[in-house]
Amino acid sequence: MLSKEQIYEIIDCVVSECQPYEAKALVLSNGVGLSRFANSEIHQNVFENKTEIIINILDKNKSIESATTDYSKDGLKQLVAEMKENLIFLPNADEPPPLATGEVEITADSFSDELERLYTVENRCKLIKDCIDTLSDDYMAYGALTYSEEQIAVGNSTGLRRFARYNSVDFSALVSSNSGGTGYAQMLSNTPANMDVPAAFMKAKDKAEMNQNPIDIKPGVYTVILEPMAVGALLSDMAFMGFTGKSVLNQASFLTGKLGEKVFDERITIIDDVTNKNTIPLPFDFEGETRQVVSIIEKGVAKGLVYDGTSAAEAGVKTTGHSVNMPEYGGVPMNMVMGNGEKTLDQIISETESGLLVTKFHYMNGLNPRQAQLTALTRDGLFKIENGKIVAAVNNMRFTESMLNAFNQVVDVSKERQSTGFYFGSCYVPGMKINNFHFTGKTK
Repeated sequence: MLSKEQIYEIIDCVVSECQPYEAKALVLSNGVGLSRFANSEIHQNVFENKTEIIINILDKNKSIESATTDYSKDGLKQLVAEMKENLIFLPNADEPPPLATGEVEITADSFSDELERLYTVENRCKLIKDCIDTLSDDYMAYGALTYSEEQIAVGNSTGLRRFARYNSVDFSALVSSNSGGTGYAQMLSNTPANMDVPAAFMKAKDKAEMNQNPIDIKPGVYTVILEPMAVGALLSDMAFMGFTGKSVLNQASFLTGKLGEKVFDERITIIDDVTNKNTIPLPFDFEGETRQVVSIIEKGVAKGLVYDGTSAAEAGVKTTGHSVNMPEYGGVPMNMVMGNGEKTLDQIISETESGLLVTKFHYMNGLNPRQAQLTALTRDGLFKIENGKIVAAVNNMRFTESMLNAFNQVVDVSKERQSTGFYFGSCYVPGMKINNFHFTGKTK
């Protein structure tokens, strides 16, 4: 991995070569160690180091962007020269937002030496082997244990400099029985104390043991208890569909015209909170702007949206520091935290007369953004609840539901929460009990 000083040298070189134009350099440098297993055998151990430099050059109503993994001085000089030549021939467009400014350097180093020590390739393999050794011959294990190091830096012609460094571990496991029953668990953390690979694996194993002889049930309306992984999947797609300023500007969001109004049950509070230590610790966005804590939903009331520089300029507001360098999306939430309740998930199950327990969703798709309508299949653990007890496994079902309906039918929110990854960041979410959840199809 490059040092902070080496990364700043890259930024300085880019900014200097881009003169007399204004410029921004975004450096994404990561190292990923992956240990993958299938059929209860470790079959892959790889480590990849990659550094990408994304350069933007601005000239009044023109801008150009290019990326490279060649960060040698000669390579950077050649790329910038080509960008300058191409910039001349570009047509005028809307004036890009001004570059971020800030005299005070922001440096955030959340790197855990203990995490690095605990998840070397040797230790990853031992953890996986110990987990697999707990299985009988009737079960097979599949999954991956990944250790990641990330360095992100931004600099531009105004003198702005930003640098962040952190590491994390992601474990996913699927346990499958010879009879076809499966169980799945995932764990993601940047804190050693919050990472328990054996416990996550045991959860997948327990689910596989429960997921035997599934019964068929008819599509229809059911009370569901969604585990945190399932809630995280819903929230991730809702973020793109409705929590961005860009989606409201395009009148494509389910929050269009509803800011300040009650849109969900009062039990629902969703904050994009960069200060929450259970999410990714990146205090600035890909434009170099300081990331703000944004209250999106507060006790069911739509309160705020996230913006990047372009969408903020279009809306006539200040950026919230949520650029992911993809203007077509506008700003994107990266640290979504949902408020929790007072009961454990087990208590919520025990108080449920009739319902379905959902482990996770698979292949989520948006159908109608204005209604926050989503569809997906359940996977790796759908169970029937009767009189407060799990009584049977159920064949996977397809749901088709408006989250405006579902999140207004909330009965309970669990006390425990879990970190789950999504496209650009992470969620920290509880489980939820929801009435009148629509299942529209089933599998065999």
